[in-house]
Amino acid sequence: MLTNLLEELAREAPSGGDAPGQLWRRGRRVARTQRLGTITIAAVACLLLIALGTATWQQRTGVEPATDTGSGSYLPSRFHEPSPHLPGTDSVGPLGPLIATFDAPRAGWFGSSDGLVGVSAGTGAYAFIDLPHAGTPYLGEAQLSPDGRHVAYWTTGKVNNPIPALEGGTINGYAVYDTVTGEVVTQRPGTERGIGHGTLIWFDSTHLGVEFGQMRDCCSSSSPRSMIFDLSTAQTSALSTSLTGLDAASTTGVGTVIVQGEESVILETDGMSAPAQIPMTGGRINGAQHLALTPDSKRVAAIFGNGVPGRISVKNVDDDGDGDPIQGSYLGVVSWLDESHVAALKRNRAESGVDLVAVDVRDGSTKVLSAYVNTARLAINLLDSPVKNQLAPPRPWSPWVPTITSGTTLVVAALAILVWRRRARA
Repeated sequence: MLTNLLEELAREAPSGGDAPGQLWRRGRRVARTQRLGTITIAAVACLLLIALGTATWQQRTGVEPATDTGSGSYLPSRFHEPSPHLPGTDSVGPLGPLIATFDAPRAGWFGSSDGLVGVSAGTGAYAFIDLPHAGTPYLGEAQLSPDGRHVAYWTTGKVNNPIPALEGGTINGYAVYDTVTGEVVTQRPGTERGIGHGTLIWFDSTHLGVEFGQMRDCCSSSSPRSMIFDLSTAQTSALSTSLTGLDAASTTGVGTVIVQGEESVILETDGMSAPAQIPMTGGRINGAQHLALTPDSKRVAAIFGNGVPGRISVKNVDDDGDGDPIQGSYLGVVSWLDESHVAALKRNRAESGVDLVAVDVRDGSTKVLSAYVNTARLAINLLDSPVKNQLAPPRPWSPWVPTITSGTTLVVAALAILVWRRRARA
């Protein structure tokens, strides 16, 4: 039976085919063609992935190590809108003393949220500041110290009896972030339902004014109490004054704040106060202060009146009246630069942003210090630093760009190899 079956198969086999030796060589040729195509396609895919990785790496922010030096700070000639995909200090490390912080959207893999960007006073580098336990909705209340060394902010977390209606978490304390070392000092005052309606303001580089009340429900709190946190000792001391609130305070950056109200006062870090004759000011916008008090606490510069923009006036704190107005229209004052110049905010000529300018209070002449400051919170003790043309920050891609591109490259390469091998066999 087997012999008959083999004979039938032999008769049905096609005739005129290649000799066995030729079939072997053809098979070897097809195999070589398949291997060559596979290697070529794989090499091209690898080169594309390497090029993509190199481009992604070059977009990383180069941040120099933070140093604690008393010199080498600069005021950038202009500020730039940061990319929402900038890295954070958790990945690049502390930036060192900052010249400014400002709010900006921060993008991630699955959406975006509020973020706080810091600008290095030494290198001009930009990065998001990663603040442990910071509540995202409250990042806009973070305060940069006058020397740019620390950032004070509200922390969120658990309390004994939380209020469900509170969005963004319950404020349970405050903290100070060191921009050089990355260390954080946290304060947790006693609270049952959380604290709220608070204010943070720096008296100087080591004394932080803190004011808050105890939350009763979602929308109200007890009368606020004011205190000073001494960063050098990590101790707090109460301010026993009948102030209208630190939310209406402006700082010299060298140990004094001036609080506006029905009875304006000049307040020292030890709680000592002195009365001042201060008219109502036009408010505080774009990171400006209500007014600027000279380091010797004798003169103030402000936009007095009901609104801004307006004219800046300078007066002695003991004199009645609004003082002598300076020619020009300004959005607010930031600080004194020296005895005859104040740093102020002014809309630029294109009306597309806000510039920081130096105003000579003697004749009203101005000089642009930094363009497009907009809503930045500035290290006021560093505003007399040399102005420098800093490079614009890089604009990294979304993490989805290299991921999708890499995946697409691999899929296309795999399909190309499959098609090539099939065609090589044909």
